[in-house]
Amino acid sequence: GKEGRNNIEYEALAGVGQLSKKIDLLNAEEFIDLLIDGRNNSYRDLVIGRGGQWSDAMRLDSNSERVNRVGNAGSVTIPEEYYDFSTGIAKESIYDTDWQDALYRNAGFQRHNLSAFGGTEKTKYFMSGSFQDQDGIMLNTGQRTFNFRTNVDSKISDRLTVGANVSFTYNNNDEVSTGRYDRSPSMAALIYLPTLPVYNEDGTYAQFGMGELSANQYGIQNPENPLAYVSKIKNKRLGKRGLYNAYADFKILDDLSLKVNAGISTNDQKYDYFRPTSISNGNNRPYSDNAKTAAYADANTRGEIDKLVEGVLSYNTTINDTHTFAALAGYSAQRTDTDYIAVRARGFQNDAIGEITDKGADPSNFVLQDAFKRITTLQSYFSRVNYSYGMKYFLSASLRTDASSRFGAENKWGVFPSISAGWTISNEEFYIDLLGAGSSVKLRASWGRSGNNNIGDYANITNFSSPTGVIIGDRVETAYYPLDFKDANIGWETTSQYNAGLDFGFMNGRVNLMTNLYLSQSSDLLFNQPVSAVSGATTILTNLPNSKVQNKGFDVQLDTRIIRNSDFELGFSGNINVNRNKVLDLGGGATIITNGAERSYHTHITQEGSPIGMFYGFKVLGIATEENYNSVAPSSASTTALQPGDLYFEDVDGNGIVNDDDKRVIGNPHPDFTYGFAIDLRFKNIDFRTSFNGSQGNQVLDGYDYYLYNMEGSGNQYADVAQRWRSSSDPGEGKVYRPSRGGTQSNSTRLSTFYLQDGSFLRMTNIMVGYTLPNSLASKLKMSGVRIYATVDNPLTFTKYKGYNPEPDYNQRGNLTPGVDYGLYPLVRLYNFGLKVTF
Repeated sequence: GKEGRNNIEYEALAGVGQLSKKIDLLNAEEFIDLLIDGRNNSYRDLVIGRGGQWSDAMRLDSNSERVNRVGNAGSVTIPEEYYDFSTGIAKESIYDTDWQDALYRNAGFQRHNLSAFGGTEKTKYFMSGSFQDQDGIMLNTGQRTFNFRTNVDSKISDRLTVGANVSFTYNNNDEVSTGRYDRSPSMAALIYLPTLPVYNEDGTYAQFGMGELSANQYGIQNPENPLAYVSKIKNKRLGKRGLYNAYADFKILDDLSLKVNAGISTNDQKYDYFRPTSISNGNNRPYSDNAKTAAYADANTRGEIDKLVEGVLSYNTTINDTHTFAALAGYSAQRTDTDYIAVRARGFQNDAIGEITDKGADPSNFVLQDAFKRITTLQSYFSRVNYSYGMKYFLSASLRTDASSRFGAENKWGVFPSISAGWTISNEEFYIDLLGAGSSVKLRASWGRSGNNNIGDYANITNFSSPTGVIIGDRVETAYYPLDFKDANIGWETTSQYNAGLDFGFMNGRVNLMTNLYLSQSSDLLFNQPVSAVSGATTILTNLPNSKVQNKGFDVQLDTRIIRNSDFELGFSGNINVNRNKVLDLGGGATIITNGAERSYHTHITQEGSPIGMFYGFKVLGIATEENYNSVAPSSASTTALQPGDLYFEDVDGNGIVNDDDKRVIGNPHPDFTYGFAIDLRFKNIDFRTSFNGSQGNQVLDGYDYYLYNMEGSGNQYADVAQRWRSSSDPGEGKVYRPSRGGTQSNSTRLSTFYLQDGSFLRMTNIMVGYTLPNSLASKLKMSGVRIYATVDNPLTFTKYKGYNPEPDYNQRGNLTPGVDYGLYPLVRLYNFGLKVTF
């Protein structure tokens, strides 16, 4: 072929990331005040609860006097370094530690990308290699990634084109555990006492501060110094992902072609975790026998290989420049092999090795955590026909059938048709005559069915025990019994969706408005249905018969180029989505109540007539006062009588006691609507872009609140706890109840509206400004293009939400428990400066 043009492009990006938002917490003085207040309240409650007489002078009772009188050391004792028992005055703390400042840092970031592309008329290529090094904003976390990609397409003849693409990614991650505080540095940094130091005088980490207070029966929680977590716990993941694909496209006739595609993808992960003996274990100090017992190393290896082969026969033709036909028929087969092994070792006496290799523990202490080999196959036939007439009328129909190995023999195949139609009204002569050619209107409608097979592998096959002997008559026979209970006829969950829309264009395409209405129904829902334990199992994964879940709503998308000329461009784009979810039928199944917050109480309910996963619990009516505390319904879960300053809950059934019968739907994790918009601006060689997204009307269950609002003085709390109820004459701001341990009508052992927060937010997700060198200047530098730019990710978030991120994605318990935020890695604000040059 002719001599082609080749280009080389280099892009460098460097910057710094930081914690996008700090959570406001009590300082050391405020925490000590809370601790003293809470323990004195608990002491008073217990004295009165035992029929004793209380006087304010008893606030000066020593710890031993308190325990002798009422027991319950963890509820009534105060560490002597925080309280002067002779005067009843708080002592000043030596330290006032901001643990978030200690744990989070300004983290460096850099990315380099080198690419080459070009070729001839017959052969085109693209190659790129990139390296990214991103430190985590949390100490000792980060990710290093290398990526290589290449594509080659070659026209062998007028009828045959072949191509291949290869990509490979390697990542080396230093990770951190998230979730509850016992292994999560992010959670520990919020509840760790501000009265404790980060370092000892010799520069080592000051460990076991809260654990020692807990061990001394002061009722303090016992996480470890969060900096010791991130520095001493090994949490590393290595990953290699490859994609290798090749195709051949052969034109059998001018209008008929056959494309064959084959590919393999691989994904290998190696995960190593080591909890050292130098980390405290609850009330047991580092290096103690119990800490050594708790030390362990995990080594998990996962390998996955996915093979795909696909053939597509396609036909395209146009008749008389009016009728356009396009049709295709194809077949694909896919197989995924997964191997996994997870081994744990215990018995470490020191941290010298810190991993499972080289017998980091005695062989007798090795435990096989998990091991499996799984094979998943998917076989598909598909076809599609498109027809258009005169660029006015459009019809399309498709049909695909898929067979999944995950389903039972009777239900492996699913049939998924779809049909759509469109009418470009603005191409009609009557429209042009009436409104001219500067605008456009298109009407469209569609219906289609899709399937879900996301249930894991071998969910339809019952596992049996190892053979054992049973006595039948006078003989011993070999017998098996099922270890679980499986539905051999489990099949596809299906979703049918209707769409209708109108698209408008104005000002010769400079303003475009797209609208879409939709209604979808999912049926034969896949669900772990409870069964009688007599069967040998407690649940069975099955299709709920006659079950239906509906989603309906609309989308609106606006794209504009308000001003467009050689020197100045101004554009705006925006979208809004409104969705309403409803369970129409649970197939005769009972209401589904689930736990989404790693606690002992339930948090969500799914029932007919309501959206999936509504928040479920008790409604807080207010804080009890001197006037009403004897008349409102107390909690059955509380061990002490309701007092002024305690929360009280709605007694729905009016029986005079608040118990599980008074639970109800108390909040909605689903937003009223979500939205986003962006502004683009260019003045000569300077360009600017900023983008936003938001959510309105949803609530979030903040898992932090279980600790940061427990009002026990067992760990640090939100800053607004300083404005709590203290007395009838000093009720605070009316939001936060009085502190105590065992009082407060056991708010911390149940989900109530107190723990739900407004999750509405508006976030500026990115802002960017760039400058492109004029071509005349770039050519003098022997370059075809030079651009410099600066960006900020997540610079601003407007929200009332107290936690790190009002947009939670914590979904460990599945789709039935949406809207939970529980100790996730905080959102990062990233400042970057970039340079992109093309040769």
